[in-house]
Amino acid sequence: MYCGVILRGAVRQTDRLYTYHVPEELEGSVLPGSMVSVPFGMGDTQKTAVVIELKDSFDGDLAKIKDIGSLMSSLPVLNGDQIAMIGNISERFNCTRGEVVELMVPSCVVNHKDPMEVFVELISEQTANDVLDSEKLRSAAHINILEYLLERGKCTRKELMTSLSCSAAQVKALEDKGLVRLVKETAEEDASAVAEDEVLQDKFTEEYDLAPEQQEAVDEICNGIDSRTAGTFLLFGITGSGKTEVYLNCAKKVIADGGSVIYLVPEISLTPQTISWIKGRLGDSVAVLHSRLTDKQRYEQWNNIRTGRAKVIVGPRSGVFAPAVDLRLIILDEEHDSSYKSESHPRYSAKDIARLRSQKTGCTVVLGSATPSVESFYAAQKNAYKLLELKNRARQEAVLPEIIPVDMKEQIKLGSGDMLSLPLRQAMSVAFSENKQAILLLNRRGFSRTLICEDCGEPVTCKNCSVAMTLHNSRRNGTQSLICHYCGYTLPSYEARCSYCGGNHFTKAGFGTQQLEEFLHQVFPHEKVLRMDQDSTMTPGAHKEIIEKFANKEASILIGTQMIAKGLDFPDCTVVGVLGADLMLASSSFKASERAFQLITQAAGRAGRGDHPGIVFIQSYRPDQPLFRFACSQDYRAFYDQEIEYRKKLNLPPFKAVGEIVLSLTDEDKLIQRANILAKYLNDFLSFQDPKYQFEVYGPIPCVIYELRGRYRMSFVIKSVNKSAINSVFKRLIADFDHVKYPMSFDNDPQEG
Repeated sequence: MYCGVILRGAVRQTDRLYTYHVPEELEGSVLPGSMVSVPFGMGDTQKTAVVIELKDSFDGDLAKIKDIGSLMSSLPVLNGDQIAMIGNISERFNCTRGEVVELMVPSCVVNHKDPMEVFVELISEQTANDVLDSEKLRSAAHINILEYLLERGKCTRKELMTSLSCSAAQVKALEDKGLVRLVKETAEEDASAVAEDEVLQDKFTEEYDLAPEQQEAVDEICNGIDSRTAGTFLLFGITGSGKTEVYLNCAKKVIADGGSVIYLVPEISLTPQTISWIKGRLGDSVAVLHSRLTDKQRYEQWNNIRTGRAKVIVGPRSGVFAPAVDLRLIILDEEHDSSYKSESHPRYSAKDIARLRSQKTGCTVVLGSATPSVESFYAAQKNAYKLLELKNRARQEAVLPEIIPVDMKEQIKLGSGDMLSLPLRQAMSVAFSENKQAILLLNRRGFSRTLICEDCGEPVTCKNCSVAMTLHNSRRNGTQSLICHYCGYTLPSYEARCSYCGGNHFTKAGFGTQQLEEFLHQVFPHEKVLRMDQDSTMTPGAHKEIIEKFANKEASILIGTQMIAKGLDFPDCTVVGVLGADLMLASSSFKASERAFQLITQAAGRAGRGDHPGIVFIQSYRPDQPLFRFACSQDYRAFYDQEIEYRKKLNLPPFKAVGEIVLSLTDEDKLIQRANILAKYLNDFLSFQDPKYQFEVYGPIPCVIYELRGRYRMSFVIKSVNKSAINSVFKRLIADFDHVKYPMSFDNDPQEG
């Protein structure tokens, strides 16, 4: 027996199928999807690999074929549909098949050692019977052990000792007599290894009657699941319309039919509240994957998925690779969220992987959002997706909040300052007098945006990256430090020097969540404030603690970055403030308007979810912008109509595909020289391609962040009719340029620029 394997994490030079011989003792145990250790190269270094295929014969030189070293896991780590996707993912996202295997088989699986148990078995049943019949044994314990093994067969030493109250020495004595054999083998892991965090509250287990439009959506999706026709649905519902209820009802049906569900949420929305809702309604068959798990916890959850004990897999984008058994449904909640796209190599999209997996398994994909991505809504308009709409809030008493734009230029003239407008302060005061709560969104962490040199007006920039550093308060001693949010470089504020003129006199510019927190303590001294951002949630359990405190009304005000805008439900929150709304548009990305509209709408959706109406204030220096007008009326279709026209005029997605090549070097002069060589090559190469591909190339231009972690970066942008055409250009560059001299990264769906 022979097998073809792919090395986990293989580089391009070793990214092919290697044939190994399966030793006789492993035949029947090595299966497609098995993880094995194989000797590789001249030195026979042991490498981790995954078996892709088995074959009975080998046509090549048998003398060169090596044996598999060992089987690393008793059960396969990949199932059939995962194996079938490896080549497609490699082609689509310009990575090796070994890198795809690395995505599918996480390090916690490779590093996990199956627990070993000592098993006890009789060497010969006949000999054991003869010894017992001869009555030569004088130890009752020895007699009991032999009788137990004759009755029950092979078992663990632990089971013997527990059941018969015997000792390991007594078992060893029988081994010395040649009556039993002790062997070490892999033990079956306890299915209940992951304990529940807590007893779920009644509110998480309560079921609700579906509104007619919810029931209609559930029926449509369930019909698709039953047909196994690999359909994709776009569930477009306003905030609070009960999209989660639709997901849960569909998932419940799949579980009842014996199938599995992958339920993806943005990592930022993977809160204890979200997990409790899903576990409360779908029971103990839920496995949760997220970045805050230890390797042991992550393996236990993954193993429950692999063995089929977990029927519902909840996680961020990486959950789309989970080895689900009999996959019938994939849900992507908040499908518009940019975190579904990986920004590190391989730059895969969870949405693309979900659709590909759907094609391999026939499972149904549901994309849900109150503010769908422009590309998804366009696909629904063109009938590539089936559009399902939820136009009303699920609870009849819950109405959409009133949204009011506030002109901060006028507010500053009135003396309000640049943080909280007078209308927002007044609304918060009224809410607190009625024992209600407020949420303030400021998508800028830290104390102040940065320090500005009083002599030349330039900001203090990071020495490794061409970005302004952010001023933070120290949690330990109250001193202030400048921190780069890209490389982590930290500088005490008193050591700051202007990078341009060398001056050391600075003024603070802008404000962040920390400064807002201090300001609120002054304005509302009797109200408790909670802050939720990346800095306040570094410790394990911090997310959960903050959310529980606010839900239990231990605080009146919750402030934070975008993580507070999604996936949270606080019925007593009646006031929401969106601060610094203009900052959301200060981006070079063609998706800036789309993201700003989505974030404002999501934040506004936190208000008035209970029995009391909500009110939302959008603070801006340009409140007359069409974007804010659409956000205030929560008119997604009007926003979409304007945005799709803009995209069409500029040949942007979904009308043409966009790809980006980034060349980065530590030497700036060499970067410019090689970027120009690359530009000439690209222009020459694309000039003689078939016109049907409609190639356009732009660049080289400096990246938005020109210097990042000590490397200078230049960008090239390519447009074409589809991603496959762009990928063909990427493959040509990979083949024709030395990756050491020309270190390039490739992205066929860039989210920035």
